[in-house]
Amino acid sequence: MKNNEGIRVEEVPSCMLCGSEGVLLYENLRDRLFNAPGIWTLLKCPDCRLVWLIPRPISSDIGKLYEEYYTHNDTSYSARLSGLITAVRNSILEVHMGYKNCDHDLLLKIFGKMLSLVKPIKEKVALGVMFLKGNSPGKLLDVGCGRGFFLAKMRDLGWEVVGLEPDERSAELAHKLFNLDVRKGTIEQAHFPDDTFDAITVNHVIEHLPDPIGSLQECKRILKKDGRLIIFTPNIESLGSRRFGKAWWHLDPPRHFYIFSPLSLKCCVEKTGFNVLDLRTSARSASWTWINSYLIHRNGSIISGFQKKEGLWLRLNGMIFKIAEYMLSFIKDSGEEVFLSATKKSGRMAN
Repeated sequence: MKNNEGIRVEEVPSCMLCGSEGVLLYENLRDRLFNAPGIWTLLKCPDCRLVWLIPRPISSDIGKLYEEYYTHNDTSYSARLSGLITAVRNSILEVHMGYKNCDHDLLLKIFGKMLSLVKPIKEKVALGVMFLKGNSPGKLLDVGCGRGFFLAKMRDLGWEVVGLEPDERSAELAHKLFNLDVRKGTIEQAHFPDDTFDAITVNHVIEHLPDPIGSLQECKRILKKDGRLIIFTPNIESLGSRRFGKAWWHLDPPRHFYIFSPLSLKCCVEKTGFNVLDLRTSARSASWTWINSYLIHRNGSIISGFQKKEGLWLRLNGMIFKIAEYMLSFIKDSGEEVFLSATKKSGRMAN
């Protein structure tokens, strides 16, 4: 067993999707966010365009990568927004997404219907509920729920929620902050019964999994026949990735084991027996991606953050980048994140 500065690792020379040998993308990478040890390399499949980390930490050492992770902070949070923002969000949820018992004021409903015609606003609100409709909320599993912010919001909107979180400190915070039902461990360790959930969300989690195919197969087993699998993950072919290269924030070595393109994510999901219903990219995180990637490019990390005096300049440039990326999304899949919605195929598991 090899050792990478105290992290036990294994080699992963070939693509998990097609078996092709990876070609070098970036090398000599270190953790730019939380100072985890190790020197890392990224390979790219020349055929399906999947990117993966080598060497890869073995399962028993993965916890060492998250000792200073952001989900360990007991950050105060309120599921309620204030004033007009709350009213606008709720009216769009009711008019566009089918959620009831939000706001019943006729003028707000009209206002929400008008705003839902503005694509960036409608997308932002819809992404807040992972595009899950509220007409008949059922049982929802959030894989890798962190501190539980998303689950708490969905519970308030009528869903019966369950969280799954391998990091013990994050799972404890989710229970402490919101009194959520959070199971500790991986999806393979949870042993949920067959056909349990109406929806499973995997939000910025699949890139952290050592075996995405095995985890998706387990999702398929526990999802109901007409249930939805929702995945959100960084897009290796985004405008930010092309602009910043090895300084791109979403590379996040060594915690991101795999980084997908729209094509490779679709291939991965279909390989495990799902029908893909929706596949798109989003510029939702483009502003913060630009800020953090710029700091990594300039300073080598974002651990120290940015100085207050340059905060306005960075945010302005981040907003300009977000607008540019949103405009380009009409032409190509250039958004910083990939969104995928799928339902499981009937019959035998795909090979």
